[in-house]
Amino acid sequence: MIRVLLTGTLLGDPVQRTGQSGKPFTTGKLRTDDGNGNAVWASFIAFGDDGERIASMKDGAALALSGRGALKVFEGKHGHQASMDVTVDQVATLKAKPGPKRKQQPGGDPFADLPGADDLGDGYGL
Repeated sequence: MIRVLLTGTLLGDPVQRTGQSGKPFTTGKLRTDDGNGNAVWASFIAFGDDGERIASMKDGAALALSGRGALKVFEGKHGHQASMDVTVDQVATLKAKPGPKRKQQPGGDPFADLPGADDLGDGYGL
């Protein structure tokens, strides 16, 4: 068994289905990077809450998947290419958490409370 942790973006919308046992599951594809700018594709299946969470995501969403993996090699346009099949046991969405809203006084400097703002001078060097 191979334990994997993959980060990437969804290729297409995930598909939620119901198995013969009546339990729902979600399948999809994740585009990851091999570190050299080459795409590595991962097909995944997720069950339970993780499956439902992934099913609510859309094409292009960034996420991290952890689970049991199986490495595959196929003949692609550019020769042999690697892919991974993953049975997901954990998922994390990679969406930035919105920061607190900053209050600005009318006519005030929106950057005045930032560290180093004093170094900018008037007109921000423009």
